[in-house]
Formats: sequence, C-alpha cells, structure tokens
Amino acid sequence: MGQMITKPDANPIIFALCNFFFLGALGYFLMGQKKKALIAAILTFVLSSFTCGMGSVIIFVFVYDAYLLGQKLQSGQSIGENENGLEFLNAIFKD
Repeated sequence: MGQMITKPDANPIIFALCNFFFLGALGYFLMGQKKKALIAAILTFVLSSFTCGMGSVIIFVFVYDAYLLGQKLQSGQSIGENENGLEFLNAIFKD
C-alpha cells in the first residue's frame, strides 16, 4: 500500500470542477493521486477518441469520485494514493 494523503484544507468542489474541465484528472493530481490522474486522463482521452466523444460520460464518474474523496480529506481523514470514493472504480484503480 502506498502513502496516505492528508489535506484538511481540501475543497471537494474545486477537485470536482478540476476533474470536469481537465480530462477527469486534474482534481486527482491536486489531491496527490498522481498515478490515478494519469490513468483517468488516458482513459478519458482514449474512450472519447474511439466513441466520438461519448466516452466523455466517464468524466462525470470521475467528478463525483473526486468530490467524495475531497469530502473525506476535508473532514480530516486520510486517503490512499489509489483510493476511490466509488467502489466499482476499484476495478480500474488498484494498489
């Protein structure tokens, strides 16, 4: 298991907006989940390219996930480098 990330000054809305406007990845990067940010950006780009933009729907999943993780950080809890707010994302982002 990787390092734990702690950011009590985190703003979940900022993380969610960053994920919405930047390939579903910038919010994760700002959180400290760099590997997850890279995977999310590549996945969003590839899915959007091969499905004429329909793959961008996954961005909304990443937005909600970033919001949930941001809330956890804001409450003073720690998160793992690949932790997910949505359980089904564990199939994509594993430790």
